[in-house]
Amino acid sequence: MKFLILGAGALGGYYGGLLQKGGADVTFLVRPQRVDQLRKEGITIKLEGADYNAPVKTTTADAIGTEFDVIFLTCKAYDLEPAIKAVTPVVRDRTAILPILNGVNHIDILINYFGADRILAGVTQFLVNQDKDGTIRPTLHGSGGQKTIFGEIQGGESKRCEGILKAMKKNMPDTSVSKDISKEMWAKLSGAGPSFAVASLLQARAGRVANAETSTRVVANIFDESAAICSAEGYPVSEEMKHVLVNDLWGQKGSNYGPSILADIENGRKTEGEHVIGDLVRRAKKHKLETPLLEAALCKIQLYENNLM
Repeated sequence: MKFLILGAGALGGYYGGLLQKGGADVTFLVRPQRVDQLRKEGITIKLEGADYNAPVKTTTADAIGTEFDVIFLTCKAYDLEPAIKAVTPVVRDRTAILPILNGVNHIDILINYFGADRILAGVTQFLVNQDKDGTIRPTLHGSGGQKTIFGEIQGGESKRCEGILKAMKKNMPDTSVSKDISKEMWAKLSGAGPSFAVASLLQARAGRVANAETSTRVVANIFDESAAICSAEGYPVSEEMKHVLVNDLWGQKGSNYGPSILADIENGRKTEGEHVIGDLVRRAKKHKLETPLLEAALCKIQLYENNLM
């Protein structure tokens, strides 16, 4: 299999680098200025034991021309449209496109562009960061491990998923294939969506939030609004997820927890708020659900984004 990785940031560098480490044929599609850096320094991933550092193959959007079996999309959701334009020239009938993005609305966008037969979907259950020098640092999350789950968006099994899994398992043993990847995506959204909303509305780390007298009720109500949307879409949410969000993530005094959107806010970067929180709010309207706290969180993030312009 020939893999094209869109971007060589934290997540793209992680997947592409470890696929290459396992012997896969990997090319990174990057911006021209990133090509020079990668040619000089290659990819560096911090691993338990020995780090992985190696040169990589790169291409740019104006020079891309090889056919690929699998295209990984690991961009931020707000960069999806330029990502689609960049990879379109090499998409063929047998090309599998595997996006690993936050939220769920990108799937419909990709299906509209490329057709359902080409689209896989994936979710991660760990964090990957990239240092200023380009070093990629995967971190454990939750119960441990670096879990990636992917599968056919239409469900079931496929030979191409088996082939991708075989390549990933060599250095990413926590990877698995789901026969119902939509369920996995909504399960992640049921936690990540309200967590993004809490971070956007309160704009504070979990330890500070937990010190506020009314925080438990606010976080719980945000969760309930989000859970009602998930249920209306056909994906009911467990009480265990509510306990994790309210008590374990946002209820621990002294905790430094914060989702990726909070790190973006803290560093003055563009966020995925419109693509995650905004999507939940739009789905709520479709189902005639009242979501005042989610709408307040969306308004807060919109005000923040407007100040970046």
